[in-house]
Amino acid sequence: MRKGTGIKKAAGLLALVIMLFAADAVLFCMTGTPRLETAAEQKQWKGLDLLEKQRENPDMVGWLQVEGTNINYPVMRGEKYLHRNFIGDEDQAGSIFVEDDWAEEDMCDLIFGHNMWMYGTMFNPLHSFAEEDFFRENRKIRFYVIGEGGSSAEKRTYEVICCCRTRVDEWNYGSCRYICSGEGLVAFAEECASWAVQKREPAGEISAERGELIVLSTCSYHVDGDRGRLLLVGQLTDRTEQTRIDVEQR
Repeated sequence: MRKGTGIKKAAGLLALVIMLFAADAVLFCMTGTPRLETAAEQKQWKGLDLLEKQRENPDMVGWLQVEGTNINYPVMRGEKYLHRNFIGDEDQAGSIFVEDDWAEEDMCDLIFGHNMWMYGTMFNPLHSFAEEDFFRENRKIRFYVIGEGGSSAEKRTYEVICCCRTRVDEWNYGSCRYICSGEGLVAFAEECASWAVQKREPAGEISAERGELIVLSTCSYHVDGDRGRLLLVGQLTDRTEQTRIDVEQR
């Protein structure tokens, strides 16, 4: 587990967050439109073998599904996927991605995605969790993590514990990237709960396991400009060795 919390890393992370949200804010006035998957293409993703898919692009670190939404996407490594699709072509919608220095053993997984509000794609559906009924009825996040070397994969199932609205200048993204103790995880979960618009009690004690918490981050327009953000936080409830993604998200 990396323990460095240097100023350069924190500054770089903040710059990435601002760039992500600023890009979302101007998408509607840019020429062209993102390429959206057809129903046939979406069907092809379901049940696929993750290890085979990663051979097409080694930057793929896993797969993400969120219950009650159309979020069912590969997760890529690196901010270069801010505006690139799975095969690396320029695409305004970009990809769902983790940072360049993400590691499988991190205690808290931070995953970014654009709020494609015009199309209801990428991480736009996360905003539904701010509604009480939706939050109560949809509780699961699945993150399929491909092991180092691409020889195995693990399905991590999380229960959503809170949905937060905050601002780039009010909440420290670095606080979830460099956690190295169970106490740090608990403190982070409590911090998230303080920002929550919807929340529930954690499903048991939070422990210092890899992938114990997951944070899905996208921009939010509840404040003026491009500084708002929405976070969906989940707690690990189960992990299973599994190389194929579930066809049904429920």
